[in-house]
Amino acid sequence: MKIKIISFHKILYEENINSIIAPGFYGSFQILKNHAPFISILKNGFLKLESENIKKEIKIEGGILQVKENWIIVIL
Repeated sequence: MKIKIISFHKILYEENINSIIAPGFYGSFQILKNHAPFISILKNGFLKLESENIKKEIKIEGGILQVKENWIIVIL
């Protein structure tokens, strides 16, 4: 699955990942491959990304996350 994290000025991160855990407005959630289409408001916290070789945490202060056809887009 591919992820693109963008801010107002630039693309912050763009890679293939296996899963993401995100701080949703009503609680944290995880997205895996072939997830149903989904949109969520994000609150302050950390995006936890995991791929075969890498575990990465990105601090965020809110945003929007959309999942569609194994593409995840996060707008901060």
